Amino acid sequence: MKFILLLGIGASIFLVVACSNNDATRLDDTPASITSIQQIKEPTFDAPSGWSKTNDNNSIIFTPPEGNATLALVNLSSAPNAITAAQLAFTKIEPNFSRKVKLVTEEAPQNGWDTISEIEFQTSPAEERLIYAYPHEYKGQWSVILLNGHLGTIAKRGAAARGMLGSLTRFGFTSEDLSGRTAATMGPDKLKALLDFVKTSARGLFVPGVGVGIIQNGKLVYSGGVGVKNIDSGAPIDGDTRFMIASNTKGMTTLLLAKLVEMGRLNWSDSVVEHYPKFRLGDDQTTESVQIKHLVCACTGLPRKDFEWVFNNTPDTPVTTIFDDLAATEPTSDFGELYQYNNQMAAAAGYVAGHLFYPEMEIGAAYDRAMQEYIFDPLGMNNTTLDFTLAIKGNVASPYGVDYDGTVVSIPQTASFGFNHTVIADRPAGAAWSTTTDMLKYIQNELAAGIGPNGNRLFAEEPLLERRKPTVKTGANSSYGMGLSNRDISGIKIVQHGGSMAGYLSQIVIIPEANVGAVILTNSDQGGRLLAPFGRKLVELLYDGKSEAVATIEASVESTNAYLAKERAELTIPADPKVVADLALQYHSLELGTIDIRRENGSTILDTGIWSAPLATKSNDDGTMSLIVTEGAARGYVDLIIGITDGNRTLSLLDSQHSYIFTEVN
Repeated sequence: MKFILLLGIGASIFLVVACSNNDATRLDDTPASITSIQQIKEPTFDAPSGWSKTNDNNSIIFTPPEGNATLALVNLSSAPNAITAAQLAFTKIEPNFSRKVKLVTEEAPQNGWDTISEIEFQTSPAEERLIYAYPHEYKGQWSVILLNGHLGTIAKRGAAARGMLGSLTRFGFTSEDLSGRTAATMGPDKLKALLDFVKTSARGLFVPGVGVGIIQNGKLVYSGGVGVKNIDSGAPIDGDTRFMIASNTKGMTTLLLAKLVEMGRLNWSDSVVEHYPKFRLGDDQTTESVQIKHLVCACTGLPRKDFEWVFNNTPDTPVTTIFDDLAATEPTSDFGELYQYNNQMAAAAGYVAGHLFYPEMEIGAAYDRAMQEYIFDPLGMNNTTLDFTLAIKGNVASPYGVDYDGTVVSIPQTASFGFNHTVIADRPAGAAWSTTTDMLKYIQNELAAGIGPNGNRLFAEEPLLERRKPTVKTGANSSYGMGLSNRDISGIKIVQHGGSMAGYLSQIVIIPEANVGAVILTNSDQGGRLLAPFGRKLVELLYDGKSEAVATIEASVESTNAYLAKERAELTIPADPKVVADLALQYHSLELGTIDIRRENGSTILDTGIWSAPLATKSNDDGTMSLIVTEGAARGYVDLIIGITDGNRTLSLLDSQHSYIFTEVN
């Protein structure tokens, strides 16, 4: 569970398990089980590019340049179950492997396998290590992918891991190929099937409400939804219910850049400092090398630094902090080498665009005005806004999450307080609010390549389409462009993007060859598990594809419940009073600012000043103790390790490629 969530992109790209035989790799040797040797028909998969490859003890092992992780494939002629298969596979590579199994979940079978499991092994937070096994079984034989290594390296090179996992295909299996088929019409029966799928899935995943929109051949098929926008009122979702679309703002920001290209005001390959001299990224050489397209391609080698705005930002944080953050950041991979998703870069892109339109204005206000005048107004997106205060008034979906007891809980959100306020300063990367009806107008513009409903051209075709061109692979049959991503579902080319903020998960799905577009907007943190299956279900209905979406949801529901139950068993909720008694009341981090630890109605609360959440305590295998956020968008992701440094009480927070230390305030 942790691995899948870690490799997500704020819902922009999820772990896509899709079949691919491109650049296929096979084992050079014939492995044996512990008790017997027999011929094993080897699977194919996409090998990680740029990783070294070795064969050892009848296994193939890939090692990234950093050397502190491995991605391996072990074939076994037999094993009684998935856990034993995983343990046998690991002992072939590490003879003394003795990690305890933490969690076993079953995935939906695909790529010709009878069963697929995900097995997480126990680690402690301070190790900064992930250990997973993915046993794939067919008629009693097993092919096991093993992932073992440093958290930062796995996060950095997650696309390679996703590519290998998503492409592992059983020998002799013929992948579904829907290319060449003509898309069906989304008539009443197919629309009902899609909405029934969404309704059932939402119920199983604890999602109160879902906005759904479909457009085909330039005509509205449906704009509405299922479920409720507010549990207390019971008010239903409709086509004009507003949701935060989060990172789906990025595609609109790159459309604004495309308008500047159309106007001759910039080129995608222009140096950023040519248009905004105050921009800096690390050292002088790196700064001079950054082009406009690098700001939005997720290929510039910048790791995520989300904690720095999640903990620091308020509604009044100046947008110039984005540029300060980037100036203090160095890429960890070469331009174009790896997919690494960074919100601050996309935010900078929007502000540079705003500055070019209105150089006399403050850059935040300039971006807001440019988006209104050049994107929202021309497309008729009358209910779309970047104004947070306006957005949460009227017909708006309230955000929800799920706690470790499986209870749906409201995520606090007012005009001045709440987790989602932290993205306001980064708003070109993820702070727009919209509706299904408005999002369909945006999607239709993509389908029409810039031609409006009245036949007039709103956007030049070439720069609009340039945003879709793949710049870097994100996984099996998927890639990233500029604020838009690409995915191949059984031969059908999809343009898509997702968005994720507290209680709001969204996805757009554009199928150019079918002239079909769709959007799904959810009001729960659990909504992320519905996004990819929604796209798959749409393809199944349009092209009479094999039924896979339902099984994926069913497996996701089971794995979610298993994950919550396992984590809950390891937590003390509310936090252990004895542990809390030894904590300081206030801590400070140079990078993340000041946090308070306070008691409230029997609970221990983490308070950042702009958002707060209850804490649990957890005893780790290495003897350390952690404080774990139990509700809201930070549930499970904020793991504060309690410690002492130089006689001062500390809380350590690890974030893939970064670590932060909070020290007590005396």
